[in-house]
Amino acid sequence: MSHRRIRTAVAAGAALVVVSACGSGGGDGEPGPSASVPEVARYFRMSVAPDGIPPREPAYLPLRFKNDGDVPFGARFEFRITPLHQPALKTGQWRLGVSDDPVKGPGEAVALTSGPSAGGLSGTASLKVPRGSSTRYLALGSDRHVDRAGEGVRVRIRASVKGKVVENVTQDIDFLAVSLHAAEREKPLGKAGVWTEFAYPVKNLTRTDLRDLQGELVLGCLDGNGGLADQVSCVSAEDGAQPPFTAVEWRTGGDWKPVPGMGGGREKKTAPQVTGTFGKFDLPARGNQEIRIRVKPSAAMEREDKTGRLMLTLVHRDENGLRQYAETQQEFPLS
Repeated sequence: MSHRRIRTAVAAGAALVVVSACGSGGGDGEPGPSASVPEVARYFRMSVAPDGIPPREPAYLPLRFKNDGDVPFGARFEFRITPLHQPALKTGQWRLGVSDDPVKGPGEAVALTSGPSAGGLSGTASLKVPRGSSTRYLALGSDRHVDRAGEGVRVRIRASVKGKVVENVTQDIDFLAVSLHAAEREKPLGKAGVWTEFAYPVKNLTRTDLRDLQGELVLGCLDGNGGLADQVSCVSAEDGAQPPFTAVEWRTGGDWKPVPGMGGGREKKTAPQVTGTFGKFDLPARGNQEIRIRVKPSAAMEREDKTGRLMLTLVHRDENGLRQYAETQQEFPLS
């Protein structure tokens, strides 16, 4: 499978789901009266965003349409799913559906058959495409176990009107190899000079040991109550030369160790957030572990009308480059 450096490889389960859009004009598989095939080919674009497939749950992948034509139209969509770094796909282990909203589930099932590519599966659905920009969701999944990181599938989507192809897109999708979770936190950050601890359960979802993992840690602050708020400095303009944290440490068992580059003024002074990389550590096949992080804020930390944020990413580096396995983030009150 493609060694995409941004999302990880995975374990089991999902169903490919496409969301049907509502729109007037044109029956399924046929364009509206005023939408010609050349017009659709000129004005219609689509893309699909990658994501990791979690075990035995649908992974909803945004499938974005852009129709700059004058009218909505109906088109036939063909989905082809081929294996990457895994055995041939079996119809009994994979599902395909069409959904308008991930919250409502996979939606109407689409029959999958073997082929036409060796080891692959295919299915078709008729969808209406409204004017302007719209988003569907592909929910992709399987019941099979994942043997090693790097397994996944290649998804090809082809849209046609009156038998003429008007657009196609291809995206490689990884199975999740590692699960990493952060619980919602309401407890505020400790006082200056006092440790505050964070815990992150992590699990290897594959049947192969994962070795020499590293954690990439980012600490920062958001304006107001967080969420989609702007990122801001954790210290005031007057204290800009002071570090927001005097110490940042990690452990996965054994003793606490400093996170290199974080705490005590070792951060980049110009950055609104501070970053560091820790490790290395191993995850046995199908094994669980807990990563613990603790931070000690400085007296320069400005807490009013700000929210703290910790982002943790698990990666592996070797001669082939960087592979990202899992990521999570956690917001917390500063006072």
